[in-house]
Parts: sequence; structure tokens; C-alpha cells
Amino acid sequence: MRTRWSQDEIAIEILRRYAVNEPLSYGEVQKCDLRLLRAATRYFGSWQAAIEYAGLDYEAIRRYRVWTPERIVEQLLAYHQKGESLSWRHVSTRLNPALAAAAIRINRFGSWDAALRAAGLDSDEIRRHRRWESPALLAELKRMQAAGESLRVSDVAERAPSLVAAVRRRFGGWYDAVQAAGLDEWEARLGTDGRYDRDEARGQVSWSALNHSAIDHTEPWK
Repeated sequence: MRTRWSQDEIAIEILRRYAVNEPLSYGEVQKCDLRLLRAATRYFGSWQAAIEYAGLDYEAIRRYRVWTPERIVEQLLAYHQKGESLSWRHVSTRLNPALAAAAIRINRFGSWDAALRAAGLDSDEIRRHRRWESPALLAELKRMQAAGESLRVSDVAERAPSLVAAVRRRFGGWYDAVQAAGLDEWEARLGTDGRYDRDEARGQVSWSALNHSAIDHTEPWK
């Protein structure tokens, strides 16, 4: 049992706990290692100062959560529902590195593919999922229009659901992105199969049109 502490010894112990994924939130350390917490506050004035002296991000530590297999699956499904890319690179470097690290631990799933399978997701499809940014989204809409593909949201959702999810995440609505790309919203709503007539399309007004009165409801049909 340690009887004397120094600032460096406290930092080393904090980093040891971090390396083996032991909790470092104030409440968890208070429950499992009160001596460390008391030493840290005595030498540094606060637990936050001790964490930062050890070179760690206190805000990330404060938000620490225990990643059980159930929580990992729950979070993966939540991200999938939002249309987020679940490629290993994206999750481990940008979206949620803590989740990625927990998922591949031997006492969780052991690999990223295994974690995806546990969530009922197709790892091959995940690998093919594109990470969309706004300019790329608008360029893709223009390409589809030039190629004669339907831009009706229901049609695109059947062909490329991840594209629709990404558009809604970036622009708030599918037809808002159509307008941002400089394309005709009403032509997009009509599609290419003749399923809707002009009166039916006329009634499907985008939120941006309702909020800003940006579209004349009759002008496109003159």
C-alpha cells in the first residue's frame, strides 16, 4: 500500500488506470480509490488539475461511461439509425474513439466486425458506406439529375438510404439539399416514372418553402 505520494506518482497512477481502462471520473475514483483522490486534491487542488497534469482530457474523462456489450450495441444502432458512417476508421478516429476501443477489447467483442454483427449490421455494407460531406452531397445530386435518375426522396431512399440519411443530417431535409444544389424542387418531387401528377407534387411543399415563402406554388407549372 502506498504511503507517500508526489505529483508525478499521482500522474503515473492516473495513467496506469487510464491504460487498463479503469474509470477515472470523480465519482468512480471516489468509490474505488479514495486515497488517490484525496492525494490528488491535496497536491493539485482539484481532481481536474491532476487529470490535466497527467496529460488527459478532463472533459472526456468526466463523460466516461462503462461500455458494456449491451451499451455498445445500443450506441451502434443509434448511430446507424442517424446514418452515421460506422467504418472502423471513422468511429475510431472521429465519431467515438472510446466506443471503438471498448468494442474490440477481448472481454467485449474482440473485433470491430464482431461488434457490428452483434448489432445485426452487415460489416461489408458498412465498409462500402461513404463518408459524405456537404460539397460531395450536392455534387452527387447534380450527377444524378444529369444522369436522368429520379430525385424523388422515396426513390433515392430505395437505391441509396445512406445518401438520404446523410443529406437530412447535413441539410435538414432532402428537398432543401435539392434547392441548395441549384436544382428544381418540383421536378425532383415528380420523379421520372410519371407516378405523380403536377397537382400531387404541388401539395408537397418543403419546410424551407413554408418557412421562407421561397417558392411560388404556381410559377413552375405555367
